[in-house]
Amino acid sequence: MTFGERLYELRDSRFLSKTKLAEAIGTSRQMIGRYEDGSAVPNILTFTALADYFNVSADYLLGRQGTSMFYDKDKSCLFMPKELTNEDYDTLTSVANGLLERRIKESKQGKP
Repeated sequence: MTFGERLYELRDSRFLSKTKLAEAIGTSRQMIGRYEDGSAVPNILTFTALADYFNVSADYLLGRQGTSMFYDKDKSCLFMPKELTNEDYDTLTSVANGLLERRIKESKQGKP
């Protein structure tokens, strides 16, 4: 997968317009389009801003890391590869809810 395809996938998965992303990282909507279609490559500052904005590694953006599974820095959001099925998603949601219930129960019992 190319850099442009990865960028599009990240933007699309968050339902972001090119304009909103451009505003967030300090570039233009047209440049986002050019990055996505492969007709332009961002400079290092813009590239870093994109990786930081999406909370992904540079390797992921460059196509050197295959999975898009990662979590937000505050652990409030988990993004999973789109190859997972709805059943996989339901299973992971169930596991996460079970862990949350366990943590709540432990905190009520005074466990760290």
